[in-house]
Amino acid sequence: MRKLLLCFLSVLVLLLTGCGDDAGSGDGESTEPTSITGVAVGGEFGSAPEVDIDTPVSVEETTVETLTEGDGEQITKGDTVIVNYAGLNARSGAEFDSSYVRGQPAAFVTTGVIPGLAEALEGQTVGSRVVAAVPPADGFGAEGNPDAEIEGEDTLVFVVDLISRQLPEATGAATELPETLPQLQLDDTGEPTEFVATEKTQPAPEKLVAEVVIEGDGPEIEAGQTMVAHYVGQIFPDGGVFDSSWETGQPAPFQIGAGQVIPCWDKGLVGKTVGSRVILVCPPAEGYGKQGNPQINVTGKTTLIFAIDILAAY
Repeated sequence: MRKLLLCFLSVLVLLLTGCGDDAGSGDGESTEPTSITGVAVGGEFGSAPEVDIDTPVSVEETTVETLTEGDGEQITKGDTVIVNYAGLNARSGAEFDSSYVRGQPAAFVTTGVIPGLAEALEGQTVGSRVVAAVPPADGFGAEGNPDAEIEGEDTLVFVVDLISRQLPEATGAATELPETLPQLQLDDTGEPTEFVATEKTQPAPEKLVAEVVIEGDGPEIEAGQTMVAHYVGQIFPDGGVFDSSWETGQPAPFQIGAGQVIPCWDKGLVGKTVGSRVILVCPPAEGYGKQGNPQINVTGKTTLIFAIDILAAY
């Protein structure tokens, strides 16, 4: 279903593959000293930080300071967190990576990043801005990262804004799917696999249907936001499954309400809450239209059905 999601932006960055210059360094006039000797940071949560490093700076162990404390959920080991961040080399002051420059937040699993960054994230709360100085032992080690011009003895400095915590699955108040629709099947772990029609299943509806079977208590999705979701898509009522993020094991990000996905996603998901599981039934006009999508055996007369877990939005 790769066309379903026309702007498939991968935010699941393993970590720091980009190189930069010293654009993140400031002249110190708009920055405030931190508890990390030689490092000053300015700017507000959500905006690109101004970082001034009295180069060279090095630390023996990872040092973390919370510059702004958020009031959201606490991040624990193994969580996936949506962040904006800037990474700088404390030897040169050069910025080697920045999600602010790319204009796209990143999703970090705390157990999948360098140890120093994991230490900076775990225990913090959503809405916080933190700064961390990371020695080589907690960074890229003695080999460094030549692609980012990081040498084996370089201390790294990160400024991170914790935007949201990504849920592992839908969670909230559950309701039954109307028996007139195909019924969602779950595997032994509780993950959706497919829809199965029953004797009570009605013919394909002419209008979009959006049923919330688990109502999350997170914020509402706003048009233009990026939503992270697990999903399964199938030909109505119980035809072939043409795409499933649960099968790949990796949720995906989509911009919602901006014409970047098929219409039924834009119309059916804006206003739903993070944590929800939504069942969408999409008539042809709300799916791939008259042209269909031959790659997934969808014609101009095919109705689609989806189960979607909304895990995060930013």
